[in-house]
Amino acid sequence: MIRRFPFRVLTALLLSAALAACAGTPGKTLAVGTSGEAPGQTLAAGAPVAPPAGFIGYCMKYLGECAAPVQAPATVELSEAKRGELEQVQESVNRAVQPQAEPEQAWDYPTSGAGDCNSYALEKRRELMALGWPRSALLLTAALTERGEGHLVLLARTSEGDLVLDNRLPRVAPWRDLPYRWLARQSDVAPLQWVGLPDRASVYRVAAAALPQQLAGSIQLP
Repeated sequence: MIRRFPFRVLTALLLSAALAACAGTPGKTLAVGTSGEAPGQTLAAGAPVAPPAGFIGYCMKYLGECAAPVQAPATVELSEAKRGELEQVQESVNRAVQPQAEPEQAWDYPTSGAGDCNSYALEKRRELMALGWPRSALLLTAALTERGEGHLVLLARTSEGDLVLDNRLPRVAPWRDLPYRWLARQSDVAPLQWVGLPDRASVYRVAAAALPQQLAGSIQLP
């Protein structure tokens, strides 16, 4: 008998499987498209989901980063100076942090000078907050890459839309222009909470492709 996982359980399984290891650097220059959409496109929020296991471990270690009170969603006006801050942090963290040969499931800052995608995203978030960017405009976001690998990036909410700071790219890019399948992101009102894709059918289809075969066989598409 085919069993359908509850949406929250399925997304939690998917995030755990996808983020068990980070995507490596692309074998060639990552193709960044041009969406052709008007500025201001945001990555829409769906239903609440369980946070990734690595994020929960991070919050236990850095309680103050996740126990902040409920906040109002923020969108940063993307002036030339603010764009410069994004690009500067993107470039400097990518240059300073060396890719870790054996990614760890635990999320942490790159204190040793090396790290995986989680470390890059966390460090960029920390440095932008030190520059005055509001916490609720800097959202950790999980995706599957063009090769089907789990990946974590930092999403910056701006007046020009959601922009991605990714260790696989040299520059900041609009989220719609990347060849990724977006899974879930941090809530913009409560740092400890995560939200999934608004289209549940997409989550089921991504899960069927990403989860181990014994679990994928238990998924019935809506």
